Amino acid sequence: MPPRSSAPADAPDPALEIARGRTIARRGLLASAAAAAAAPATFACGQTRRAGRPLHELASASGRFYGAAALLREVRPDSPVRALLQRDCGLLVPEVELNWDHLAQPADHLRMEEYAAHARDMGKPLHGHTLLWHRSVPAWAQELLRTAPDWGIVAAHIRSTIRRYGQGIAYWEVVNEPIDTGYRPDGLRGSLFLEAFGPDYIRRALEEAAAAAPAAKLLINEFSLDYDIPVERERRRHLLRLLERLLKAGVPLHGLGVQGHLDLQKRPFSARVFEAFLAEVAGMGLDIVITELDVREADLIQPPQVRDRLVAEHAKAYLDVALDQPATKGVITWGITDRHSWLELGEADLARFPGAWQDGTSPGLNRGLPFDSDLRAKPMYYALAAAFQGRALAGG
Repeated sequence: MPPRSSAPADAPDPALEIARGRTIARRGLLASAAAAAAAPATFACGQTRRAGRPLHELASASGRFYGAAALLREVRPDSPVRALLQRDCGLLVPEVELNWDHLAQPADHLRMEEYAAHARDMGKPLHGHTLLWHRSVPAWAQELLRTAPDWGIVAAHIRSTIRRYGQGIAYWEVVNEPIDTGYRPDGLRGSLFLEAFGPDYIRRALEEAAAAAPAAKLLINEFSLDYDIPVERERRRHLLRLLERLLKAGVPLHGLGVQGHLDLQKRPFSARVFEAFLAEVAGMGLDIVITELDVREADLIQPPQVRDRLVAEHAKAYLDVALDQPATKGVITWGITDRHSWLELGEADLARFPGAWQDGTSPGLNRGLPFDSDLRAKPMYYALAAAFQGRALAGG
């Protein structure tokens, strides 16, 4: 899961603020983007940028679900993004509002109440993101867990969160990102939870969640499981062993969330390796959910049409493998529009291209989500659509 700001949900959009705040003018980019919008997309055999059937309908026809993460400001009635979420999403994921540190303060708690109300008005169920994450523990709980570890603090958080917001939530991400490589023989991350309670904290968290939400399916959610590179091979190995240990002990675990933060700067993606990994997870009887799909770009100096094609082709190759696996029950993108994405382009990205944009243009925003910053369908939308259409589950 990407790092997230703790800024209020109605704060200025960070991606837009960064783009606007640069000294480089964007007029040249906007002109080229307008020209690109008038032309057919280069992905999916010349389809135009008008969206076809809603993604959630295509996913449902395949026997799966599609949803997207969104911030509170995006689901409010005055947000132009809300209509897009209403049309294309079968469920909504509170991007930060359901995290423990965002529920710990009265003002933050009220934001989640507002979020849940908007989701009900839209007729959209929520996805349970996330109960325990080492980067989302309120300061008061951190202090108590370090000085006087008491599982009751964690248990109360899990129970109260599920009791208040769990109605209609089919999947809860109970433990988020428990794996880290290169530190321990068991591959567990050296988090506050591990320090306070030892490796057994994962079992205890899943059991607490099962007691509070007996009808929901419980997930472990993990990132960097996608590429055939040493660190990700090691992460997959440790994660599979963790899943095996939990299931052997009879722990209530029902699935794995594969975050799917794709990165065009990483190589290689091996369909064979990824397929084998998913097959091993499925062989344990676990569901698979792609929970946070997006694509970080590599080549920022290409025209928007080329950048969109590269993103879509990579996403399609990934989804073809993921959706060929019958255990994959759904896909969630980490956002729906490039307008609101954690994949902000910073000075380090610009520095990779010395001498570029001297004519006053700019790379603009990372183009790794299904719709662009003007809420127009991009080739990644068609990649998702084609992946769902080509792979229906039995009975889907």
